[in-house]
Amino acid sequence: MKLSDIVDISTGYSFRSKIKHEPDGGVKVIQMSDVDSVKGINWESLSLISDFNPRSDRYFLHKGDLIMVSKGNNLNAFLISENFGEVVPVNSFLILRCKNSQVLPGYLEWFLNSKRTQYYLKTVAAGTGIPNLSRSALEDLDIYLPSLQRQKIITQTDELKQKEIRLHNEIATKKENLIDYLLEMQVENWKTKY
Repeated sequence: MKLSDIVDISTGYSFRSKIKHEPDGGVKVIQMSDVDSVKGINWESLSLISDFNPRSDRYFLHKGDLIMVSKGNNLNAFLISENFGEVVPVNSFLILRCKNSQVLPGYLEWFLNSKRTQYYLKTVAAGTGIPNLSRSALEDLDIYLPSLQRQKIITQTDELKQKEIRLHNEIATKKENLIDYLLEMQVENWKTKY
């Protein structure tokens, strides 16, 4: 089956000017700098805006939606795992919304980020300088849907894998900071002795 059989795909919102953070704004905006393939969406870094009234509510993200990077070399998908209020992605993202309950959003996130799918998406992304994944190319993607139970197993396993990767990165960063600190202290000790 095609991806378009199970999800509706639309583009993020096209802002006409640079997004200016307004501390009292009520709408959060997800930009390219707010996502990371390992850390996911950095919810604390999102800009806030006010007086945002799009022509359609389709731009607002809901729990279970996915956003997918459509420009660049990393075409990662990110699951909106809970309701975060009014959140809108910029047009560098595609919004994927499941049409029925036969697909788990977590399975869809895993499938889109899998090495095989990523390789395929990079081959169909157009553009000479910066690759651009079109909505129609994504809609035409073949997807296999196992049973909901198997989707759940895949989703849980992928969540554990992602958690392990994040923990390894945190440990490596803390280890690096500790070694740097110990080396600086050693140099300070040498200065006082000589």
